[in-house]
Amino acid sequence: MMTIQKLITRPLLLILLVGLSLSLLSCSKQTSQDSISASQTSEHTDAEEPLEIATIEGNHYIAIAAPLTGPYKELGNSIVEGASLAVEEFNQTEGDEKHKIGTLIIDDGGLVSEGLARADLVIAQNALGVVGHLNSAISIETSKKYSQSGIAEISPASTNPKLTERTDIKGYVYRTIGTDRQLGDVAARYVISNPKFKRVAVLYNDRAYGVSVASEFVRVLARDQEKEIVLYQAIPVRTNDHTATASKVAETKADLVFFIGEYNDAAYLVKELKNISPKTQFFAAEGVHHQTFIDLAQGVAEGALVIGTAPAPDFIRERYKKRYKKESSGYVGTSYRATMLLLQAIKANKYKNPESIAETLGENKIFDPNGDLIEPDFVIYTVKNSRFSS
Repeated sequence: MMTIQKLITRPLLLILLVGLSLSLLSCSKQTSQDSISASQTSEHTDAEEPLEIATIEGNHYIAIAAPLTGPYKELGNSIVEGASLAVEEFNQTEGDEKHKIGTLIIDDGGLVSEGLARADLVIAQNALGVVGHLNSAISIETSKKYSQSGIAEISPASTNPKLTERTDIKGYVYRTIGTDRQLGDVAARYVISNPKFKRVAVLYNDRAYGVSVASEFVRVLARDQEKEIVLYQAIPVRTNDHTATASKVAETKADLVFFIGEYNDAAYLVKELKNISPKTQFFAAEGVHHQTFIDLAQGVAEGALVIGTAPAPDFIRERYKKRYKKESSGYVGTSYRATMLLLQAIKANKYKNPESIAETLGENKIFDPNGDLIEPDFVIYTVKNSRFSS
């Protein structure tokens, strides 16, 4: 039977971690298919510490790294669930008792400091590879440690171009999602192609992700002289009150708002826009592509546009729904794909030698020499009947 163990390396966290994981442990020891989900992580508070590592036992290990506490936890859970689904299926169809893949599920809390601390634990546990992280800033910093230890990192969600463009990590870092440049370009060309969008407001969070996508979007949009950027500003994050921002949008008489941030801020913003500037089209980047955005918006997200990764293939969505009792969203598809690529490389190298595993990943023809997808798939979704429709 597959069991979950807790690996605690910081004594001061022992009481907190045990409290956080009681329900997880009591449920997961009953089945070989349980993994961390949204219901098994608590709401983030200033006093909350991220869970360090949950281990699903095996003969060999990979790490799955994502924020399972804090404001990005729903996206983080989509990474863990998509990756865990791939591991379960690999063990069932291609593994055997001698070469069973276990997972080190780590919570980076969406913080660079926590990500670096967890990276040390992953390295100490001799992981054969890492699927993660979500945030580009965390992936950039942790990849330095992973690559120095000869361990490959393949991210299903980090989009900053800098992640794969550094010479010191070349050959060890890959991703199964397009970059900020590619995302901004596709989003801008979509707006350019639609003649009814002439006055455009650009709102972004003040993190590297928001700044990077927004700048590329504006750079490409500027090619069309008929489009006017009427507002370009960072937005406050982690607040439920976006009245002031929505009022500014209304003053500009924007036809469209392009929002770059995460699902929670997007939900509260779109509710204010619906009240103050109801005719303005809401268009968001892929950090909003999660069902939680629709749920938090409480019915007013209808008609919103979101650019995200292409839907997972039908067979993945069907298996995911059967396994987790919900529709797939977020990074389920990119995480499943990243994990399967890593697992195939591990198998090809007889479940040993992380450096050779990294090299085998780089030989995959879907990646360019930097480790980026040659042909990333982006789709414009419309919220219809409280679901994302492509």
